[in-house]
Amino acid sequence: CKILFRKPFASPMKALVSALTVFLTLIAASCSGGRGDNSNNDIVGDTLTAHAELLTLLDCDNYIAAIVADPWNPGKTLASYALVPREAESAPDVPAGFQIVKVPLSRSVVDSSTNSAAIAELGALDGVAAVSDGNYYAPDDTIAKLIAAGRIADIGSSMSPKVETLVEVSPDAILSSPYKNAGHGVIETLKIPIIECADYMEPSPLGRAEWILLLGYLYGNPEGAEAIFKNVSTDYSNLCALASSASAPKPKVLPEMLMSGVWYVPGGKSYMARMLGDAGAEYPWADDSSTGSLQLDIAAVLDKAADADIWFMRNYGAPTLASLSETTPLYTQIKAYANGDVYNCDTSRSPFFNDIAFHPERILSDFITLFHPELQPDAELVYFSKVASK
Repeated sequence: CKILFRKPFASPMKALVSALTVFLTLIAASCSGGRGDNSNNDIVGDTLTAHAELLTLLDCDNYIAAIVADPWNPGKTLASYALVPREAESAPDVPAGFQIVKVPLSRSVVDSSTNSAAIAELGALDGVAAVSDGNYYAPDDTIAKLIAAGRIADIGSSMSPKVETLVEVSPDAILSSPYKNAGHGVIETLKIPIIECADYMEPSPLGRAEWILLLGYLYGNPEGAEAIFKNVSTDYSNLCALASSASAPKPKVLPEMLMSGVWYVPGGKSYMARMLGDAGAEYPWADDSSTGSLQLDIAAVLDKAADADIWFMRNYGAPTLASLSETTPLYTQIKAYANGDVYNCDTSRSPFFNDIAFHPERILSDFITLFHPELQPDAELVYFSKVASK
């Protein structure tokens, strides 16, 4: 690989360290003997990514190398791709274990509304032939309209897609979210490139947002993707600085609510916990070392966070304080409930889940307005609203 680009925001020395790190990481992956192992030790170059821990992009002159680390097996590789220009007269010589993907994609299948929203922002929906879970798109969503018009097919559930529809679509790639100890079922037998979109496992907001660079290369708009991420990174950093300037005490915040007897809260090293800290909040489980969710009962939550100043939740629909206490009387013991400082994000109407991946700065701004309204006196909440009493 030729070193054509410097690592964004990095000094020459950091760029050299980055190149050596990539080189050594790929050697380790090729020798680890685990899932997705390949002979990556003969590919070296300066990385095009700066924040993502699970994605490495390298410019190799006549193709882009995209290496996805295994989130559940540190030091191992989940998948490696060589993104080759569709108009290339011949296939490049790529390392063993790299799957060649012709780009830009023209008939892809996307199983996540988060990714389809980013692809739409890149102006590349012409490269999407089908999506999964089409019934979950809001009626006014662009994808929903394209499905209704017959322009994009719906392959049904992402967990059990309609194979007949997939075959009819004849996709050139499938963008799918990987899960621990799970394959992709029947679609693996179709011999169609499966792009492992492990962005949701990134531990930092900017790390996840940087995956838009991969989408940019897949859909033929790397310049647009780079511009989007640069703006996101700048805005996110500026908002972090704003939150850190708050003179008011950090409010103690409690996320989510009881679901089927379990209260899921973000682990202390998780993506959401990081964002709450960046927004200037005191998070009760900040000292926890988990990167995923903690499964707690209500007694454990009340023991740790009954004195929370602000309680926010993401819920399909709009609860009231009355309906919350009717379903779970113990909610009334939460300080935020007693003071009426409860906020809800109605995910049936809000684009929260579509925006949080590639536009974390938008969510961060809402959190800052929620936790430190004095810092953005003219801002209005976009995703959250105060829960009404009745």
